[in-house]
Amino acid sequence: MDIKQLKYFVTIVDSDNNLSAAAKKMHLSQPALSKMIKTFEEEENIELFIRKQGKLSALTAVGETFYEQAIEVIASYEEMMKQLEEKNQFLTGSITIGIPPLILSLVFANFLSQFILEHPEIRINIVEEGAYELKKMLLVNEIDLAILLQPTELVNIEEHTLVEDELYAFMSINNAYAKKEWITWEQLAKEPLALFNDTFMIHHLVMSYFDKLNLKPMIKIQSGAWDLLLKMTFNTAFLTILPAPVKDFIQERDYKAVRIQNPLSWKVTVCRPKKKNYLNVEKFVLKSILEHFANPTP
Repeated sequence: MDIKQLKYFVTIVDSDNNLSAAAKKMHLSQPALSKMIKTFEEEENIELFIRKQGKLSALTAVGETFYEQAIEVIASYEEMMKQLEEKNQFLTGSITIGIPPLILSLVFANFLSQFILEHPEIRINIVEEGAYELKKMLLVNEIDLAILLQPTELVNIEEHTLVEDELYAFMSINNAYAKKEWITWEQLAKEPLALFNDTFMIHHLVMSYFDKLNLKPMIKIQSGAWDLLLKMTFNTAFLTILPAPVKDFIQERDYKAVRIQNPLSWKVTVCRPKKKNYLNVEKFVLKSILEHFANPTP
């Protein structure tokens, strides 16, 4: 008995075993419905109904069990089809996401590779820019989603935190501070620094904290490439300030990551403009991002 026939059977029972009433509900002829039930009983060598004078009067014990199981199977089938239909609505379209290069490399590459393989019909366009440029693009709807650092200082924007960590000081393994457990902001200010340029939120977080402490750091070079900032410290006195996850990408024989006393928080957030209606592909991609970072894979 296939799913359609199961529904016929359940409809008969729900119609008080009245074949005529069930046939009307299912837009079938009564003889066809009766024959379907009889054929199934003969093929399976069972009796689902008790019959009196050729009419169905009640379910047999086997029929009652079969009815309960049929209800569960139909409900499971309909839920499966509902999910399939909902998923199908999302399997086409495109979305543009703005992501700073550092965040793209450190925390988003894994999500993107998985998502693109699982949903080939959705085209994701990536815009790599610093936070300040991405904010402007988000506000004028040039991008659908932006991956930014908090505080975003944006209004009328929906935000969801994805990752929270702290900033570390990175340096050559030969640097004197590499043997320390901590480095202070006062010590950082006295060393030659390679920092992100002012298109990146990390730059503003770091500089604001130096200002708060009335410190004037020795910034010798600024760049938007985190790998260049790191390489600047190789076998030199340079230090750079990068998010803790960079530790997973460095060669421990060459570089050392040292915690900063009173560290700054590094919070990655996904942002989108608040509006009444979102495209299905926008809702689906955001949902997928949130689920991925709520349950990160190793």
